[in-house]
Amino acid sequence: MLPYRAQRAIRAIAVTACFLGIRPACAQKMSGVAEGNALYRRALELLDAGKQREGAGEMVRAVRALPDAPAVPSKLSPAAEKHYRQGLQHMRVRRDSLAEKEFRKAIESDPGNAAPRYQLAFLLGNKSDYRGMFRELWKAAQTQTLPSEKLRALAGLSLLAGKHSDALTYYREELVSDPLSPDAMRMLGLVLVESGAQREGFELLEKALKKQPEDYSTLSAAGLAYALSGDYDRAAKFLKAAIDLNRDHPEAQGRLGLVLLLEGRTDESIQQLNEAVKLNPGVAELHVNLAKAYTIAGRLDDADTHYTLALKADPNNYDGWYEKGNILSMQGKLDKALEAYKKASGIEPALAKAYYKMGLVYARKKMYDQAEEQFKKTIRANCDYADAYYAIAVLSREHKKDYCAAAHYYTMYLLYDGSSERAAEAKRWLEQQRKAEAR
Repeated sequence: MLPYRAQRAIRAIAVTACFLGIRPACAQKMSGVAEGNALYRRALELLDAGKQREGAGEMVRAVRALPDAPAVPSKLSPAAEKHYRQGLQHMRVRRDSLAEKEFRKAIESDPGNAAPRYQLAFLLGNKSDYRGMFRELWKAAQTQTLPSEKLRALAGLSLLAGKHSDALTYYREELVSDPLSPDAMRMLGLVLVESGAQREGFELLEKALKKQPEDYSTLSAAGLAYALSGDYDRAAKFLKAAIDLNRDHPEAQGRLGLVLLLEGRTDESIQQLNEAVKLNPGVAELHVNLAKAYTIAGRLDDADTHYTLALKADPNNYDGWYEKGNILSMQGKLDKALEAYKKASGIEPALAKAYYKMGLVYARKKMYDQAEEQFKKTIRANCDYADAYYAIAVLSREHKKDYCAAAHYYTMYLLYDGSSERAAEAKRWLEQQRKAEAR
């Protein structure tokens, strides 16, 4: 899709040039660079303002606005090649700090080659250093045209921006550009599984595993993919294999902890996730998952501590704010719970469950108009959210005595949930209303 739109844009520019007079190629290039620079600065401003998704979206536009850099030989100087290859070897087992040092030495030895700079950017993104990631991607995109790396960068930025369909498009184009790349297979495969295309996704992951069976990231990605599909035994197998390659990296440790939690092995999950947190206490996702495990274990104070640590590491982690709201609600701290849910929905406006939980809190505070407003926001964010229809029906019936509205929302609820105990209650009430109206 995107390449086609790009082609249309190019054609439109060509037609306009026929009428306005064709500018010199250098002027067109300067215009693209100027536009890209403006978008890049805007991306950094958004990032600094805590708007990570919006910043990533602007960064995609910035990279796409750049004209292709001059085609120069992709071969690195001998010294840079040595450091670059050593960096890639370290990345295979996720010795990230060692890899970063080698990539920086490669850049220093050969600043005109973009390959090590792209790898450094990807590594910084893995560390959640998004400002550093943006900076290196911007320099790489201006230095040299490397189609596969540029497409991978656009895909990663699209994921960060919450644009999964765009990310899929870029990853597919990367695989077309480099059909033998196991890294392209791995990343596209995982995103496909996450998107529900499991058969195609697992086929690509299996191909990647055959090409590099002892690659930490590939094993960890396969583990996560199988966890998402509900095959916890196979997920644990791949994650343990990744851990055997490098016990000092938290990614597979954390994912294994999550698998144990999904299997109901809460105490083991807490132990595993604590190990992951010790390895890298600055990763918000690890604290969020550990807090979820503590919540299930009934250790709410410990859960609250780790949600606080998660949000200190990443103030824009909407899942952390949402779950912290749940903890505060369970503790009866309703006003603070509302603040946390508002933070979550402010970061992720499509987070329907945050509006729903705000509605429940307002209902507990007997603020029924505000509760109804939040339940309706829930439906606007996700029209399939059955519980929100039920909640409005109960409010209309019990507190507003608006039986016409109650009948409407009970009927809507039954479209999405017709077999639960609450559905049976809704059906009984609707039948009683019909009989009452018939009298």
